[in-house]
Amino acid sequence: MGSDTSENNELDPHILQKADIVVADSLSQCRSRGEIFKAVKAGVLHEEMVVELGEVIVDKRKQRISEDQITVADLTGVAIQDIQISKAVYEALRSGRKE
Repeated sequence: MGSDTSENNELDPHILQKADIVVADSLSQCRSRGEIFKAVKAGVLHEEMVVELGEVIVDKRKQRISEDQITVADLTGVAIQDIQISKAVYEALRSGRKE
C-alpha cells in the first residue's frame, strides 16, 4: 500500500489475514514498516506466508489461480523496481504511439 514507516499503516491488519496471497516488494523492508510489519506484529500474519514481488513475476505457481482469490501487495518502495516499472510504462506508451 505504500506505508513506509513503522508507525503508519493504511490497511487493517486483518485484511492481510484474509488474503490468499500477500506480496512484498522487499521482504527485508516489510519486516520493519508497512502493512506486513503491522500484520505480523498483530499476530494475524506469519512472515512465511509472504512472497516477494520478483518471485510472483517469475513463478506462475505463486500467482493467483482464480479470480476469487484476494491478493494484497505491500509496496514500501524499492528504487530499482520503481525505475524499471517507469521504464516499462514509458516504452509501452512510446511504442504504442503513432507517429
